Amino acid sequence: MVVPALEPPAPPAMVADVVFVIEGTANLGPYFEALRKHYLLPAIEYFNGGPPAETDFGGDFGGTQYSLVVFNTVDCAPESYVQCHAPTSSAWEFLTWLDSIQ
Repeated sequence: MVVPALEPPAPPAMVADVVFVIEGTANLGPYFEALRKHYLLPAIEYFNGGPPAETDFGGDFGGTQYSLVVFNTVDCAPESYVQCHAPTSSAWEFLTWLDSIQ
């Protein structure tokens, strides 16, 4: 008897509040692209239910919310050593925030 391969179940339609806290110091610089590619993007795709699209403007009703907190060392004065981005339901907008980390 041959049993057909079963399709993997689709990820559940999940609504979550996701906060990424990322170090913005020079220590992370050499590793940031690997961190983005192997951890951040897959996590965003998971919570978004697929890859973010430029046409994704988010929604106002019950979607996943993404927030970003970037912290630096205290010696970055006079700038604040913590930058917080208000929540957004647009995964694409969240990616633009990640790309703006220096």
